[in-house]
Parts: sequence; C-alpha cells; structure tokens
Amino acid sequence: MSDVFWEAQNDADDVEQSELHYRRPWWVTAGAVVNLLLLFAVVPIGILSLIPFFFLVYVYFAGVLVWASPVLVLLNSAIFWWSFRRKQAATTALAALGIAFVTVSFVVTAIWQPELVILGVSFPDSPEP
Repeated sequence: MSDVFWEAQNDADDVEQSELHYRRPWWVTAGAVVNLLLLFAVVPIGILSLIPFFFLVYVYFAGVLVWASPVLVLLNSAIFWWSFRRKQAATTALAALGIAFVTVSFVVTAIWQPELVILGVSFPDSPEP
C-alpha cells in the first residue's frame, strides 16, 4: 500500500517544474550582473541629476550607455525571451529595466548632445555643408 502512495508523489513532482530545475546559461547570468550594475549606477545618478552639475554626469553616463546600446539591447532582449518563457519574474523585470535604461539614455543623449556615437560610429544631428 505504501508503494502506491510514494509512486503517486513522484509522478506529481515530475509534472510541475520549479525555477530551480532550470539551469541558467552563462550569458543570462552575465547579463543579469551587467543589468544589476546598471541599476546600481543609474538610480543614484538619476536621483543626483536634480542638482544641475550632476545632470552633466548623467548625460555623460547616458552617452556611454548609448555607445554600447546595440549590445545591451540584443543581450537584454535575449534574456527577456529566455526568462519570460521559463516564468522567472526577477530576471524578466531586470531585462526590461535594462532596455528601459538604454531607451531613456538614448533620449537624453539625443536631446543634450550634438551627436550620437553608437559603437564608435557618429550620427550628427544635421549634416555639415
């Protein structure tokens, strides 16, 4: 009789998989670390940007994020896709924040700097005559 009970319990465990059964790829872990570093850098700079001098620091930092934006957007899109399919809410939210940080940095850089530099390629606002 006890064998029937334990067999039923083992079958129930196989049906529902928790987050611990998924093994994270190295690129998801590396991207999550990069996103956490961005989070810990953007939030204090964003709060301090209310002071005029520190806003220039945020504009510089936004330019750095725009420089690496294609890599960050592709990495965060892949992380978002991977973690959304596996129902990992924290990693999904962190990837969405990473994309949002790049988008806000792109807007700030487009407004405050005369040219955008993406991976070393310059895009000036107006063509020179």
